[in-house]
Amino acid sequence: MRRLLLFASSMLLLSLFSSTLFAQQNTYSPDPFIYRQIGGDTLKAYVFRPATRGKLHPAILLFHGGAWRLGEAAWTFQRAKEFAEKGIVAISIDYRLANNGLSPIEGVDDACAAFAWARSQAKLLEIDTKMVAGYGVSAGGHLVAAAATLPAVNGKAISKNSRPNAILLYSPALNMARDPYFDALMKDKGDPAIYSPSEYISKNLPPTLIIQGEQDSIVFAKDARAFRDAAVKAGVNCKLYVYPNVGHLLTRNIKIQYKDFDSDPADQADAHQKEDDFLKSIGYM
Repeated sequence: MRRLLLFASSMLLLSLFSSTLFAQQNTYSPDPFIYRQIGGDTLKAYVFRPATRGKLHPAILLFHGGAWRLGEAAWTFQRAKEFAEKGIVAISIDYRLANNGLSPIEGVDDACAAFAWARSQAKLLEIDTKMVAGYGVSAGGHLVAAAATLPAVNGKAISKNSRPNAILLYSPALNMARDPYFDALMKDKGDPAIYSPSEYISKNLPPTLIIQGEQDSIVFAKDARAFRDAAVKAGVNCKLYVYPNVGHLLTRNIKIQYKDFDSDPADQADAHQKEDDFLKSIGYM
């Protein structure tokens, strides 16, 4: 119950997060595209393109956090801009939220659709379809990891075209099998374990990077370590960086992680450098 209340309250934290880590003021305007129209929802992808043109580039799709229930693509614009400046086609993604009768299942389905859409636009956006990474924050990390690992969504098999070739996860939700908050969001639409990336780790998992706070009371460091250990055992290139004195989203406010969000600047900068180094190591930069 305590975790349920903390996670529900974390929506306030994540709204503050939108004005700090991933929605800082910038002058780089992305190109908006409609990548999906479904159930009355029009879902957009916001494309930040590198300065160099006339050749294929790696791509990275960014998925915001928000406890599956709030948020928008703009929360990831700043990080997308930074990736684009380093030669990657960076695409910030809107997805359906778990409100008004919907559940996280729809978000996972949208994430898969977004990866397929990006590849379908490869010629227009100059994307190398074999180098399409996913970047997910908190609940967005769950969507990215789910697209990489789950065999199916709503009983429909996930195609190779709908999966990321690499994943970067920032304070991700990875173990949904025994999460009461996630269980409540599922609204009796199925066993939460079916949508738990930790249940599907295999040699097919793409190269993976995880950023995690040791003191995180929203998603747990032990789950990130278990995910890393299983991935390494399966022979996957999986890097985990755990920051010792911070919590969810690397906040320094350990006692109350759902408000008064206070990301540690040094840890945040180091985490972004680790992400860049990881992308370089797999040939994306």
